[in-house]
Amino acid sequence: MLLTLHISKFEPGNYRVYVLDGRDELDEWWAPNVGAAIRECGYAEMPDLLGFHIWYEHVCVGTTAISDMRNDPEGIAQRLMALYAQFMS
Repeated sequence: MLLTLHISKFEPGNYRVYVLDGRDELDEWWAPNVGAAIRECGYAEMPDLLGFHIWYEHVCVGTTAISDMRNDPEGIAQRLMALYAQFMS
């Protein structure tokens, strides 16, 4: 199973995080940064969960395995923010 992780910046140091299964919202919380949101989802305990489609605002870093989210959440966050910056110029 693959879920969607969507992160939106509310203000500096305050990011709204949603986990979606299709259009159904499964969870919502706040995180201090993008890496923290990814890290928390990396430790989700759901049978058959393989990974997430990770979004920040309107860009997607792609489909990411749970193991990668656990091992390198900051690296994924950096790639996601770099991609976001490309489309904000």
